[in-house]
Amino acid sequence: MVEIEKSPIETSTEQRKYRALSNGSSLDSEGSHQSRRSKLNMPMMYQMYESQYDDLRGTVYGPDSPDFHPVQASETLRKSLSGINTNDQVIIQTILYHNNFQRQKILNAYEDMYSRSLLDDLEEETGGYFLEMAQALFKPAHQYDTLNLFKSISNRYGDRSVAVEIACTRSPRQLRVIKETYQTDYRKPIDKDISVKVEGIVGRVLTMLLCSPRDDSTGKKIDEALVEKHAQIILATTIEEIAKSAALFEQLFIGNSWKHIGRVLDRVDDLRKDAHDLENILRRNKAIHSEIRLVLLTILRVSRNTQLYFAEKLRAAMTGDRPDHSTIIRICVSRSEIDLSDIAEEYKRKYHRSLEHDIMATCSGDYMRLAYSLVAGAPLNNNMLLSRTPEEF
Repeated sequence: MVEIEKSPIETSTEQRKYRALSNGSSLDSEGSHQSRRSKLNMPMMYQMYESQYDDLRGTVYGPDSPDFHPVQASETLRKSLSGINTNDQVIIQTILYHNNFQRQKILNAYEDMYSRSLLDDLEEETGGYFLEMAQALFKPAHQYDTLNLFKSISNRYGDRSVAVEIACTRSPRQLRVIKETYQTDYRKPIDKDISVKVEGIVGRVLTMLLCSPRDDSTGKKIDEALVEKHAQIILATTIEEIAKSAALFEQLFIGNSWKHIGRVLDRVDDLRKDAHDLENILRRNKAIHSEIRLVLLTILRVSRNTQLYFAEKLRAAMTGDRPDHSTIIRICVSRSEIDLSDIAEEYKRKYHRSLEHDIMATCSGDYMRLAYSLVAGAPLNNNMLLSRTPEEF
């Protein structure tokens, strides 16, 4: 096993050099992210789950096409799963050496070579949250999002938070793929399913967020006149009215880019004559339906800083009465090729401690090693880390 003597908070360049598979593959070149994607010839739906922006960084990249060897990866996994003792560390390195699309190729190669399912073998030899995170990493990215969305709107206790998260943090192109996948996997249009399972304005708002087209022109100049118009509407309207009116919600929060919405909300806070900002007003207003309040708070936080939003979600998941491992797994897996490195930086900036350290404190065993390696973009080295304080990360 290759041990990397680097700080867990590595530069983007160093993270891309993390290649711990002992299968003879060479390190990938320092070509651009765009070059890697074109060499791999990745289907569009998988490209959508890579970072589309130069200023966002994930922690998983995968090797260039010439260095991608699914047969060797399958052999490595089979040896690790079929011995007397399962070699979980090699399994971790093999999984995280490859991106989500490459893992699909490995699943197929493994079944072709051994006439057995890799996921079944993982389930037989591992368990707990380690298995849950490994299964999530092997799930096609668009199907993983769709599954989480389906579970959220089908939740008998009415917890729509995951559906709201997906609706507000996936790009318009990702949402189009999710809608298509939902129709294929569950044999019903997502808007029709929501109308049955989610009642009232909550269902209408969620349908608009998931199904209505949204401007995704990141380089487009903000229309300051429209920003001012929307800010004045919010100032002239009570929060309760906005929370009860689907028409107002659509006018303010549907169609325009998240950058536009963030500018509107900042403008509202600038123009308010009292000391309270919108976020505090929303949090304290108990007259608003709790799920609408959740939607409005998510819109506010995502439109201002998506990576900080996820950092705050992870912090809440690790500091509650009981750790929320489903949230830790969902965020770390779904953002690993998009912006997980930036989420970790926002986490340290706000909480003055590293996300890696808190993962170590919250998780345990091989699950902790897998989650830590996914977040850090490098394997866990016990000699380096066991004696360190949070501030040293």
